[in-house]
Amino acid sequence: MKAFKITAIVACLTAVVAVSAHAQSLPRFDVEAHCEDVAEFGGGSHQVYNSCIQMEQNSYNAIRDQWPSVSSRIRNHCQEVAEFGGGSYQILETCVQMEESAAGNRESFSFD
Repeated sequence: MKAFKITAIVACLTAVVAVSAHAQSLPRFDVEAHCEDVAEFGGGSHQVYNSCIQMEQNSYNAIRDQWPSVSSRIRNHCQEVAEFGGGSYQILETCVQMEESAAGNRESFSFD
């Protein structure tokens, strides 16, 4: 019975660590598909596609090292926003920047 309890505790701790590590992992977006959609909206332009890929790569590179230090609240919110926008690292990076800025400068309401 004691061995069962220890095994159950180890299994629970392993699951918590796995979920925590996954939550801190930068999401994997299908950038090529996203940029195809953007390019098609722009009339099927190869230039738009290439520019999109370059911008997505730059945003991915910028957010990659920062991602683990972003609060889980902002990570979750911005990942949802970026996925709604078709899975874009540009949207993800911009959302994180804006949310972190707003968190450090919360507005107050006044009846004056």
